Amino acid sequence: MSDAAVALGAEVRAGDAQLPRSRVSIAAIAWRNLWRNKRRTWLMAGGIGFAGFLVVGVNSLQTGTFEMMIDSAARFSAGHVQVQHPAFFDEPRPGNAIAGVAARVQALERGGRFEAVAPRAQAFALLSKADGDGGDAPAFGGLVVGVDPQREFAAIREQAANGRYLQGAGEAYLGAVLAKNLGVAVGDEVAILGNAEHGGVAAMVASVVGTFSTGQAAFDRSQMHVPLGDFQEAFGMADGAHAIAVLLADQSKARGVAAELGDGTVVGRSWQELIPDVHQLAELKYQGSYMMYALLVVLVTFSIVNAFLMTTFERTPEFGTLKALGMRPGGIMAMLALEALWMSLLGLALTFAICAPLIGVLSVTGISFGEAYAEATEQFMVPERLYPAFGYRAAAEFGVAVLVLTQLAAAVPAWRLRRLRVVDALRAAE
Repeated sequence: MSDAAVALGAEVRAGDAQLPRSRVSIAAIAWRNLWRNKRRTWLMAGGIGFAGFLVVGVNSLQTGTFEMMIDSAARFSAGHVQVQHPAFFDEPRPGNAIAGVAARVQALERGGRFEAVAPRAQAFALLSKADGDGGDAPAFGGLVVGVDPQREFAAIREQAANGRYLQGAGEAYLGAVLAKNLGVAVGDEVAILGNAEHGGVAAMVASVVGTFSTGQAAFDRSQMHVPLGDFQEAFGMADGAHAIAVLLADQSKARGVAAELGDGTVVGRSWQELIPDVHQLAELKYQGSYMMYALLVVLVTFSIVNAFLMTTFERTPEFGTLKALGMRPGGIMAMLALEALWMSLLGLALTFAICAPLIGVLSVTGISFGEAYAEATEQFMVPERLYPAFGYRAAAEFGVAVLVLTQLAAAVPAWRLRRLRVVDALRAAE
């Protein structure tokens, strides 16, 4: 007779008054039962741990990658949050501007809550080289962005290919491809012709002080920065701007901050609205990964079902002895459920023991992309090292899935215990 049968038989004879004590004993015996076959236990726990490592590890790499891409895109152009005129997002016309932008910027900067606050105005215009000889210079359409050089994000300044960033009035900083198309270099002048508010003509001339190269041709051939004061004067906007871009220390708070900054006269928009292509890419990748996670969990569940089926057949005499001593089938099923619980907890402990130190170290040291991906990192404006971010949500979802599915796995073979005959079970021991 097994130790489990002896111990549980004593508890059964103890009567209903000892029920709480019996529950504790079943849990302890379920734990001891796992180690009656140590190899099988470690194989099942190791399978859970390895699957957990793949799920949490891959999700942490994805989370770190997308957080880095989102942060880079936000710091380079859109910001994590923008304060805009309510109609500007759908109708980006010069007239849909925020009034009194200087006071709003100062209010946002007060208290040092945000990393950076940058007012911007923008309009599409016709650009050409200001040819003093009266020659026919090529003209191209482009997006002219009025910025505050002292407040504008550092990322755009760091992309300078030639020259420098804006410092004062009458200067221009444009994409390298746009400069090549216009036939201008540092020191040349660019003529800007556009539509001002109320249908007027906006005209200005700016001297090129620098060009930038991001690796994205669509961006490098279409954008030019000029001082906000020059833009406001040319386009008749007084103290107005179309957006105030804000950088946050924690991009996950963007939606909450955006909702908070809206006051009726202006609206706040998070990076999810401002750069929807990046947001949709991240969501698509996450959904694809969840299919892989589900497949791993299903494979682990089938292995556990197989292990418990083997356990049920091997321990048939033990279960017959327990029923002969008066233990009901429900009690035996509860013992198997507790064994499955201990098994899943052991596997999850292995997952945490592997992932926590590894991801913790890599989140500090980073993972180098190497020279092979140097061009790709430049094109997508991401750093040369990837820093994983621990996937807490994936870890929690994996843990819940394992706990639930291992219970179902244990219930499948345990169901046959309801039809187990004591005589047949005891004969199996002979």
